[in-house]
Amino acid sequence: MLEALPGHLSERTRHRNSIAAPQGKGPVIVWLKSSFRLHENPAIEVGRHIAAQHDRPLLIYHGIDERYPHASLRHHTMLLDAAVDMDEGCRKAGLRYVLHVAREGHRPSVMKAFSQSASCIITDLFPLPPWTDWVETIAASAACPVFDVDCHCVIPMPLFGKSVDRPYKFRDATKRMRKQRLQASWPVCEARPEPYTGPLPFEPVNVAEDVKNLENRFALLRTCSIDPTVLPVWHERGGERAALSRWQAFYDKGLNGYAKRRNNAADPSGVSRLSAAFHYGFLSPMRVAREAAAVGTKSAEKYLDELLIFREHPWHHIYSAPNPYDSSNLPEWALQSWRETADDPRVVLLKDHEMEYAESPLELWNLCQRSLLRHGELHNNLRMTWGKAVPLWTESLEHSLYIGQALNDKYALDGRDPSSVVGIQWCHGLFDRPFFPSMQVMGVVRKRDVVTHASRLDTDTYEAHINRNSSKDNQTLFVIGSDIIASTIARMLHDHGLNMRIVNTHTAENEASLDASQGVHFPSWLEERVSSMCERTDTSTVADIGVLFRQGVPKVDALPNDGFVVHDSREKSNDFTGLALAISHRVWQTVEHIWNNNSVVKPQSASIQTKLI
Repeated sequence: MLEALPGHLSERTRHRNSIAAPQGKGPVIVWLKSSFRLHENPAIEVGRHIAAQHDRPLLIYHGIDERYPHASLRHHTMLLDAAVDMDEGCRKAGLRYVLHVAREGHRPSVMKAFSQSASCIITDLFPLPPWTDWVETIAASAACPVFDVDCHCVIPMPLFGKSVDRPYKFRDATKRMRKQRLQASWPVCEARPEPYTGPLPFEPVNVAEDVKNLENRFALLRTCSIDPTVLPVWHERGGERAALSRWQAFYDKGLNGYAKRRNNAADPSGVSRLSAAFHYGFLSPMRVAREAAAVGTKSAEKYLDELLIFREHPWHHIYSAPNPYDSSNLPEWALQSWRETADDPRVVLLKDHEMEYAESPLELWNLCQRSLLRHGELHNNLRMTWGKAVPLWTESLEHSLYIGQALNDKYALDGRDPSSVVGIQWCHGLFDRPFFPSMQVMGVVRKRDVVTHASRLDTDTYEAHINRNSSKDNQTLFVIGSDIIASTIARMLHDHGLNMRIVNTHTAENEASLDASQGVHFPSWLEERVSSMCERTDTSTVADIGVLFRQGVPKVDALPNDGFVVHDSREKSNDFTGLALAISHRVWQTVEHIWNNNSVVKPQSASIQTKLI
């Protein structure tokens, strides 16, 4: 089957089981997990070619699961933005697109059902667990051929797919392949299979009514088992149209100044800010690379170096790594260094929740963490400064890798990505060399001092940018009470940079012991934070957790006449039973108010650079 594909598609495609030809008369299914665009989407084009060649109908299936790492309101919102563009684009292209959102009452095993009814399955290649595990499970049980297709790299992972220990070696090894692909236009796909119109093993979401309509979208999201405290980044929109528009704006006004401006974190417009678009597959890296290469300036060459070397090198490494998150990926010299400094005293040991809430001793690091938390991004020149501070505040290499990855993946719009995994490990010695003399904790792993970085950055300008209002309005929000529900809500609002105050009205506090035998349960998305807080010796009750949640949150003694009360602990409700359900219910109520104030449809234009296509 692969032999019949055009060369630019066959080189991107892997056969994942031993079934050689389409089986039965069922549809060819294109299962999208990480590449949500129509333009230059190799997975969709492979599906179109195979369906047309074998006279089978074609179905584009997009499933949004609740089981991906750090599933949250932030990440789900970006995926649903993409669904709007995919639905409209597929309809115009004569393709059938269907969306499934796993949620209460709607959790069938869709791909398991398709694996028995489809004639062929094609999916986009995303080389991290749990996505790799899902594909392997389906490929092993499917009654039809299963293929995955690289949609993320200019140099296809199936074509190269090796781990080389330094970026310059990857640059040299792929030079010829890179040149060939930058000089060639992307062929137009002429295959026109019939769309599949038969029965489905689930009830598809009506995208036009229940996703594009933002009030209905929130009702849909509320039925999902996700973290509602990681709020959307209100000034960001996901999807293909917004990504094309941002690339066009940077191409027109930012690309030629990139080399001079890219390292200044106080100048946010000096970089493209497209990493999230590449992560979600909203934008074709092949197209961006081709158009940037045609410019031919030094700035364009530097941008290509970042896109094609420092981004793609990690993808090929992760593709070839059997355990991509494991410390065993670090080079032996780095592992030996960490072993030798394992018992070095740390001047400061921070709990996980203290790092999450940007409560480190260093203000620039705290600004970096707030950037992730509030805006879902961290300037590239600060990522290593942020990441290399974490080992100094944690008790082991393994925990440093874990918490750095968790904080990045939970909040960054481009998190849960091969580049993110490699970035965190790079802070611990991956793709680097030893630096002598050895120093406390870091040993011979390269240092990146936060204080030194702050001295060469306009920190006042950077701080003003990070502390800008993350909401579309400046309404003051009030939370009344000091119980655990009020404390959870206040913490969420404060950490996301919203204009809020907690009113010190006395409410009954829950003095229940946190001992597991007492049956006290928090929502799953709070458990890790609560567990971190429980490591403090003075924390033993639910009320103690509330005190820690309220630390640093601005307070007033009485409710002013202006503003809006999002929660009042004096009001009782019988809508729920149990602590976890009560917290979840009230948090979602608060988030609904914020959603209604901030989710305004902003038309997105995508001015396409046709002369370079």
